[in-house]
Amino acid sequence: MKVLIIGGTSFVGRYIVEELMKKGHEVVLFNRGKSNPGIFPELRRVLGDRRKDAIKLAHEKWDAVVDTSAYTPADLRPILENVSTDHYTFISTISVYTDFKKGAVKENAAVFEEEVEGDKVSGETYGPFKVMCERLIEERISDKALVIRPGIVVGPADPTDRFTYWAIKLNGEGPVLIPGSKKRKVQWIDARDLAEFTVSQIEKKATGVFNVVADPVSMEEFVSGVSLGELETVWGNDHFLLEEGLKAFELPFWIPISADFPEGFILADNKKAKNEGLTQRPLGQSTKDTLEWSKEEGLVELKAGISKEKERDLLEKLKR
Repeated sequence: MKVLIIGGTSFVGRYIVEELMKKGHEVVLFNRGKSNPGIFPELRRVLGDRRKDAIKLAHEKWDAVVDTSAYTPADLRPILENVSTDHYTFISTISVYTDFKKGAVKENAAVFEEEVEGDKVSGETYGPFKVMCERLIEERISDKALVIRPGIVVGPADPTDRFTYWAIKLNGEGPVLIPGSKKRKVQWIDARDLAEFTVSQIEKKATGVFNVVADPVSMEEFVSGVSLGELETVWGNDHFLLEEGLKAFELPFWIPISADFPEGFILADNKKAKNEGLTQRPLGQSTKDTLEWSKEEGLVELKAGISKEKERDLLEKLKR
């Protein structure tokens, strides 16, 4: 197949490109050439801004298009108006869902209804904007559209550092502060497993919506799976962390348990994707690969998590 990738050089898109190439497909990249410009030198590139230069795509027919970088309708409209394709894959998010009170949400669960004004993506607008993008796709090309809703994506090259924080912390020097209860469930998806599933569905010309997440495990199991050796861990419960002013996700993979989030996290049902072939690599493998990448990159200051000083202060208070 001749496949156009919108983006394709940062994280999720990068692994989708690699998987498509592995399968022997012809891949063309459309992006601004700013993120990892030296990657995939063997591939043809169409340089341009998706909002201003989508007209450059109008003169070719694509067997499939994969959109990894649309966050708002303003990102999406120019592409939909200019591409001619038999199949369109949109990378969305499980953050589109609004109700996690009854456990893992299925693909037909309630999503944000209210439209967001403006064009600024934030923690509050990210999910609603993605819903607006999904609706635009549904209106324009529903019979050709595949919508992928991942959970927290992990693995090498992760620009958010959410999983990287735990991979480094749990394989360094203890003690390490762990948030919430041991039994609360958490969930993720390795970017490479996400890419393999997405490409397999593109090859089938599958349409519809899929939650793409690993099976949930307890936070205790998560910590054990990420820790490749022995390390002292100290658990801080929700009450303590809230009293100390911490907010949801300030420690990655943690939301205080509440009526809205009884699991202490957001969980999605993955049965539909698993029935279509979704596989999950071991957590330890994701950890080893992420650690190796972080060392190669020389990561020192991470975008996610709390500082060593803050953690030390909280640990001291827990000892009193």
